[in-house]
Amino acid sequence: MSDRPIETPAEGPISANLAWKEDHAPFSGRFGDVYFSAEDGLAETRHVFLEGNGLPSAWAGKTDFTIAETGFGTGLNFCAAVQLWLETRPRDGLLHYVSVEGFPLSADECFRALAHWPELDSIASALRDRYPDPVPGMHRIHFQDWGVVLTLAIGEAGVVLSGLHGRIDAWFLDGFAPSKNPEMWRDEVLSEVARLAVPGGSLATFTAAGAVRRSLAAQGFEIRKVPGFGRKREMVVARKVPDSPGSRGPLSARAVTIRERSRLDRVAIVGGGIAGASLIRALRRRGMDPVLYDGAGPCAGASGNAYALVTPRMDAGDSAVARFFAAAYRYAIAQYGEGAGWDPCGVLVMLEDEETLVRAGKAQGFAWQPAASGSLLDRAQASLQTGIELDCPGLFYRSAGLLQTTRLIRDWIGSTTIIETDIDRISRTAHGYSLLDSNGGLAGEADVVILAAGDGNRRFADTHWIPLSPVRGQLSEVPATVAGRSLKCALSWSGYLSPVRDGRHMLGATNDRSNKIGEDWGWAVLEEDHRHNHENMPECLAHIVDKPNASWSGRARLRSATPDRVPLFGAVPDVAALANAFRNPAGRGYVTFPDGDLLILGGLGSRGFVTAPLAAELLVARLLGEVWPVEESLGITGDPARFASRAHRHARIDEFLGSRVWRE
Repeated sequence: MSDRPIETPAEGPISANLAWKEDHAPFSGRFGDVYFSAEDGLAETRHVFLEGNGLPSAWAGKTDFTIAETGFGTGLNFCAAVQLWLETRPRDGLLHYVSVEGFPLSADECFRALAHWPELDSIASALRDRYPDPVPGMHRIHFQDWGVVLTLAIGEAGVVLSGLHGRIDAWFLDGFAPSKNPEMWRDEVLSEVARLAVPGGSLATFTAAGAVRRSLAAQGFEIRKVPGFGRKREMVVARKVPDSPGSRGPLSARAVTIRERSRLDRVAIVGGGIAGASLIRALRRRGMDPVLYDGAGPCAGASGNAYALVTPRMDAGDSAVARFFAAAYRYAIAQYGEGAGWDPCGVLVMLEDEETLVRAGKAQGFAWQPAASGSLLDRAQASLQTGIELDCPGLFYRSAGLLQTTRLIRDWIGSTTIIETDIDRISRTAHGYSLLDSNGGLAGEADVVILAAGDGNRRFADTHWIPLSPVRGQLSEVPATVAGRSLKCALSWSGYLSPVRDGRHMLGATNDRSNKIGEDWGWAVLEEDHRHNHENMPECLAHIVDKPNASWSGRARLRSATPDRVPLFGAVPDVAALANAFRNPAGRGYVTFPDGDLLILGGLGSRGFVTAPLAAELLVARLLGEVWPVEESLGITGDPARFASRAHRHARIDEFLGSRVWRE
């Protein structure tokens, strides 16, 4: 296709217009205010926010504690809180630190500002190493050795907090002064602060402005003025009054179930692919020790290909689903970059026609989209980037790449107990669940069961109503040619081609939804599918690989997919409760269910290595009643009940239940 002008990608978050004063202290030109006290910013943080919230006494003896902050700034409050946490951390304690920032600094700018306090250097260095790109949305960062989880939310405070789902024990109200940044102190923002605060939770802020005090009092806080820091005569501390007007429930109709990790000893995970491994990692980060059940052993299913291509989904519009996939990609590559087997070789999406080129341009129009930080290249630029001659433009993702799947999965599973038994039935008991094998024998017992068995998730009675379908995928492993060795990155179209690794290209993959009968259909490597993969290649790549021959090898497995191609992550509703709720003739709204003890992570389709890590983190956060790692509108996109809900809204619930719900 012919070249056309390449548009400039969307701008990211608005700059704080940072300047540096003569004493090297950071100053915001946008707000005309300093980031911390000229007298001693660290001492001010300790006085106002740590002592003002009664820390460390407030977290003494607790296994979990959550701090939330308005205004991340340079990260000074975070570093000071972590330093105190490390000195006084309860045994096996986990600190969640949630911070909202509308005008993020860069990692280097934060580190330069924090250099004023050498005692924070090790914490500041770790923060710099994990600090995310300033992309709108929520970014979860794990400091596992410290028992700290940072959730940095980039966006306008009122919007971000309205989507936050969780319970906050202590609030740091920072940001610039109300006179300099009144938007941060609006009633709409403080009402969200009140909604999220636990009854009896604390709050501290450097300001004692009357408007702020009156708004907090109206939201159900008990206010006290106390001596401020340095030349500031007064500051405010507050406590959330139980059952006050601001004590509204969570955003959705779901009940927030709080489970103490120390009392949740028996968690069973069924399935040892990327879904199961991601769940294990999320649980072990919280000091929990789940048991894995997988008859064939880890990596035997669809997750066991030699390499997986990890690249974003390119959505042209703005929706909760599109934002979830974008957030999942950011989270996945951050996790893979810290582990084994990650090869960030880059991926070029080939834009072979006008439609795909237009879609790429639209995707770049959203700052939260990975496409916005990608490079839209014309044909000549794309050819130079990839090392081979192409006949079309492309969108290059520098952060994308290849993952050695089995190495990563085995690393995440680690020393977890593995019971190599196929679980055929899960029976609810008075004390939890019994897991039964194909012979009806007892394989194990658990308080919580998480189904992560890919296509095997369909075999359980509790999940018969969920519309999962098998999709056969065959990957071709192709010997390298001289021409192919010039390829510097992976290429993606309706298929994909990897650069040469271990003397071979990965060429894939089929997407067969025919559901043919026969026990070998899902696993047999077929010559016709090798031919399909080869014929699906763009013409300009024909010289890169030889035609299918005896030297080709491959691997075929069944993936599990949903009709809307969105993964499943959430509680599996009781079948009777599902039927009763949706057959109620009153209204056609979104029906929700409390989080339960039978959960599912599945229906990942061909993007499991993109979506599984974040979906697992969210599912575990919901299980334990923690702050969610994404906005609630994103977090409910994977709700298993969504299919029944859609049928309900279209007045077809009886048809849906009659065809899908299993009944004794």
